[in-house]
Amino acid sequence: MKKKETINSAEMPDLAGVLDFLKTLSRNNDRDWFNAHKGEYLQVKAQIEVFMTWMLEHLVKFDKDMALVDPGKSTYRIYRDTRFSSDKRPYKEYIGTFLSKEGRHGSCSGYYIHLEPGKCMFGAGVYGLPPEKQKKVRDGIYFQSQKLRNILQAPAMKKVYGGQMDESMRLKVAPRGYDRDFPDMDLLKYRHYFVSRNVTDREVSDAAFAQKLLEGLVAAVPFNNFLNETLDF
Repeated sequence: MKKKETINSAEMPDLAGVLDFLKTLSRNNDRDWFNAHKGEYLQVKAQIEVFMTWMLEHLVKFDKDMALVDPGKSTYRIYRDTRFSSDKRPYKEYIGTFLSKEGRHGSCSGYYIHLEPGKCMFGAGVYGLPPEKQKKVRDGIYFQSQKLRNILQAPAMKKVYGGQMDESMRLKVAPRGYDRDFPDMDLLKYRHYFVSRNVTDREVSDAAFAQKLLEGLVAAVPFNNFLNETLDF
């Protein structure tokens, strides 16, 4: 793992430039254009790594698992896999970064940052777990539902994430294998256990965004810890 260098907040990259690149890419999503502007993409990629290095240096003070994260390997590839898709655009028009102790492809809870013009957001939790791990999370919630509810209702979580998980990820019916009369059944119905916060392009481009993002991720540390404890049990 590459040694993390200390980054001064005054040296933080301009994320407005990152959004500008993505806007231009969305209008020119083909290999010829991308190859001609590969240098610009590599500069954007380097800026994101600097940004994530700063984030991890500070986030690790609240979540020790972040000491295991390599900022250079936390961002997803911009190249799309079009083999089984009707959408043949070769490049993603966003940049996604997942910070977790198992890396960006891990099956544990972590922090996600999504940069896409007009659709920027950040959040925390687990997404797309295999069935056996999904069951471990639900079992953990079944026996500690009040603990999770207290975490969601904590002042910082309510301020940043509204005190609840993403309702669009909730099942209409109770999952199989659990008592239908369980009083906290609403907490078991989620397909993905994730909290999120949308942010505007203006917010992302502001010099204070790094600090605000850090505060938002720190608010979700107990949520991540709870989910990872269920997965590690």
